[in-house]
Amino acid sequence: MRCEQVRVLLNDYLEGTLSPAIAESLRAHLSACAPCRREWQFQRGIWRTMAQLPAPEAPTDLHARIMTYVRGHQRARVQSQRGLIWRWVGAAAAAAALFLLGFFSARPSGVMAGFELLLPKKKAVEIGPPPRLMPSGIRLEWREVGGGERIPVLHATLNREAGAILAWSPEPDLPPRLAQRIWQGRLQPGKAIEIPLPLLLQQSNSRYATTLWWTIDDQHRAFFVPEGYPPMTRANLRLRAHLSEALAILADAYQTPIEWLPATHDTNPLVVLDLRDATLSDALNQLLIGTGYTARLENGHWRVLPR
Repeated sequence: MRCEQVRVLLNDYLEGTLSPAIAESLRAHLSACAPCRREWQFQRGIWRTMAQLPAPEAPTDLHARIMTYVRGHQRARVQSQRGLIWRWVGAAAAAAALFLLGFFSARPSGVMAGFELLLPKKKAVEIGPPPRLMPSGIRLEWREVGGGERIPVLHATLNREAGAILAWSPEPDLPPRLAQRIWQGRLQPGKAIEIPLPLLLQQSNSRYATTLWWTIDDQHRAFFVPEGYPPMTRANLRLRAHLSEALAILADAYQTPIEWLPATHDTNPLVVLDLRDATLSDALNQLLIGTGYTARLENGHWRVLPR
């Protein structure tokens, strides 16, 4: 069994849903591979921590506490070593999971009821009018948290019930099945979810914007999210890379999020770009020539879609 296979199967292994033969093969790999064993230990710690968390009523000032923590964490953050990538992925996943638990619990709209955050399930009966329809879609927003600072938030709505997954990838070229799963739950009609992203952005590569995969019903889309703000208007670019990597480089260069909806799981053409003092619009139009993709600016949000 290879390391890539182990990382894909770790969640199922912790759930105890693997067949005995596959589980035995995975255990044999863990006994011989130190990086995978460290990743398993971190994920196991996340499961144990989340399973033991109580579910009391959230205090009224919980959201303010979270925002205070985010601001303090950003000010105190230092550049970390990137050699032990899976160790930091595990730490980021734990922090993100705990952050999301508090964030959703504090929201009065009942969003938390539709998600599976590894807590004991409770039966609930809701009596009321049918859910109101909301515009379906997903977008990134920058929210002010005080002191002139802003944080990115993933905002998603859907007018039907569906399973959703948010995953983080250390490299933009990795397929979504190999990305590190950060959050999993169910979207409910008439309810919006908002996932703060500052903790995930700290795992970004120095060359790329952070790569996040959002999956609904096996349809994947990538978000390349830069750590900085505000956006840049012009940049010099010279690259030769696959489309996903090129979009991550552009998102970092212009400090502007870019959404990419792959035509298929393996549609990631090689592209070349050499521009000076170019706007993001010019760079995207030049980059996508002959790729079968087009770029659109919708409500201030750049999207790269199949033609």
